Amino acid sequence: MAVIVGGIALLITGIGIIAMALTIGARFGGDAPPDVGALSVIPVILGLFILLLGGALTAGGVAVLGGAPRARLATGILSAVAATLAGLGTVLAMTTAPADPVLAIGLTVAALGFGVAALLLLRLRR
Repeated sequence: MAVIVGGIALLITGIGIIAMALTIGARFGGDAPPDVGALSVIPVILGLFILLLGGALTAGGVAVLGGAPRARLATGILSAVAATLAGLGTVLAMTTAPADPVLAIGLTVAALGFGVAALLLLRLRR
């Protein structure tokens, strides 16, 4: 269930990042720089990646609950990837000036949640 909830949260986050990137020109008002379109390329790509990861985690969690073959392995690997990315995000949030401890705490909780889910999904059955 934690993987499904985390996946849905990533879906919402990805949609928010894409919406923010596509409306970045509106933040400048009438004085937008000439290359304002180039500012949205990286956030759109990042948002699409997060959207895909969230969708895959949500679908994987539903497949595990449904008892699909090999769903535990695929979802466990995706959970481990999400935990690793959240851990790297925690380090980035604290090392980039100014540090953002609230974001770092949220990413740490996400890393722990996805990490525990990965361990549970990837453990050997007896």
